[in-house]
Amino acid sequence: MNVSIKNNNITPNFQAKLSLKDLNNLCYKIPAQIDKTNIDTMFNENYFVRELDKFSVFLTKNVLCKYFSKPTTRFEKILALFNYKMILYARKLADRIFLFENYNRVSKTNKKFVEIKDSPQRYIEELSKIGNSIDGKFIRGNFEDGILKNIAKSKNATIFVLNHPNYHKDKFIYVILNAILSKLYVNQNKQENCPLPKILVSRNMLKVVHSKIGNIYKEMGLTPIDASLENKDRNFNTNSIHSLLKEFITNKSNIFIFPEGNNSTFQDRPLEDRIQNGVANFVKKAVNNKRSVRVVPVSIQYNDEKNSLGSIFIGKPLYFRKKKDEVIYTSGIEKQKISSVNYKESTPAILDIICQSLKYGIKRANKLSD
Repeated sequence: MNVSIKNNNITPNFQAKLSLKDLNNLCYKIPAQIDKTNIDTMFNENYFVRELDKFSVFLTKNVLCKYFSKPTTRFEKILALFNYKMILYARKLADRIFLFENYNRVSKTNKKFVEIKDSPQRYIEELSKIGNSIDGKFIRGNFEDGILKNIAKSKNATIFVLNHPNYHKDKFIYVILNAILSKLYVNQNKQENCPLPKILVSRNMLKVVHSKIGNIYKEMGLTPIDASLENKDRNFNTNSIHSLLKEFITNKSNIFIFPEGNNSTFQDRPLEDRIQNGVANFVKKAVNNKRSVRVVPVSIQYNDEKNSLGSIFIGKPLYFRKKKDEVIYTSGIEKQKISSVNYKESTPAILDIICQSLKYGIKRANKLSD
């Protein structure tokens, strides 16, 4: 069952199939200024870029993680390094091909971000234009549930937690989510003081891309952390997390987190084994300084349907707050008490709640893909 759009309204069916141009209709009353943005360039991946991306994913999942995740002998370490270099060069080559084909538009995008750097209003309005020049591509989701619309009405920032099924495709979901949120903030006339998007990503991603493209990613909110499976640069991560936490507590930033990190390459393992403690620790720190911490699980699934950018299921908000020595968890309705746990021992419980919500959403996203 697909969504139908009439008179800029959406008939409330469970499954919504939206072309990116239809995102404006989803948001009901976008002002007249819905002209195009060069950010849409980021969706321009040709055949060679896609194949190189697939090749790097194949090497990561089926060679590096399968045989060399923990090399012991000198020979294994050499093979692991060689494989890692091949992955790195495949990603770099894909990035350079993309830059060569889109150089002028990439340059214009960088120039635009320089122009609007000190204007939150113009920044949000630029993000709200995403999708206007993209033909054919579509995404499925439960957008009609109104969860994002309610977030846009609220004054409080949100932590969005996303599963990480595909290293390359997931970046489009982040961009689309922020396009929808930005349109909704514009509808509410909140573009001047709404939370700006920030997403935690592996700093290796920014090392691979050209500086011009890396700058666009940074301007769109990408915040690097060391996501290495071993020997993490903890000082670097502490500084990044502290900055994001401060922005979230003061409602200046919505935070987007893929808690699997580099564990996402182990797709044969259950989500419980891939998801990392970082997101739960972030929530735990936030409840010390914020009356209520809202977490929204976003579950992503993909199929081979032509022009599909995937299916997402946006789960009901989870609320966490601290009362004396306990962390209180509620879902959907903030006043409805569901469970509590001792604050000092709350990390595993918070992580399990988020994990179970994502798993439920993955099942629902699968149905959207059918």
